[in-house]
Amino acid sequence: LGLFKIYCYAAYSALLTQKEDFLAFHPSAFYPCEASVFSAATVELGGPHRTRSDWRGHIPPFEAAVWSILTAAGTYRSIYGGHLIVWDLGLVIQFPAGSSILVPTGIVRYSFVEVRPGEDRFSILQWAGSGVRRFVENGYKTDIDFAREASEEQHNMREDRRTESHLVASELFPLPRDIQEG
Repeated sequence: LGLFKIYCYAAYSALLTQKEDFLAFHPSAFYPCEASVFSAATVELGGPHRTRSDWRGHIPPFEAAVWSILTAAGTYRSIYGGHLIVWDLGLVIQFPAGSSILVPTGIVRYSFVEVRPGEDRFSILQWAGSGVRRFVENGYKTDIDFAREASEEQHNMREDRRTESHLVASELFPLPRDIQEG
């Protein structure tokens, strides 16, 4: 997470504020890793791994700011398999066990090259899903409760925020001037 804070400080700060707001409202809730700003984590125990293959060229703007940290684990020779494929950028990256990478998974699709028979590849994935963000933006209500209780003006304001959130998301992508000295 230190690299996320250094290289993506604006996104890190936004997620930290979101976490603090959410946990202040709901003190019995917890994040998967106490020191993390990411609201969700998954351990993938091998097998084929694909993401968002159902995309048809449209990404809901309010999903664009989803960041993830992928960490590779396992007993495989990374020269032969386990490569990270970032489909939307046309990249294939050698990704040995112990490697971690920040990926804007809200806007790019990725998968992994299968490893050889007898080898194992696992992943640890931490991500900032949009559910907690929507809950906070909805005034600490689920989408269902918000839809039922909000005024027409509140609905319109939320839709305006969602429509414009890709602009906010673009402001969270790091530029060289944004990198914090560590």
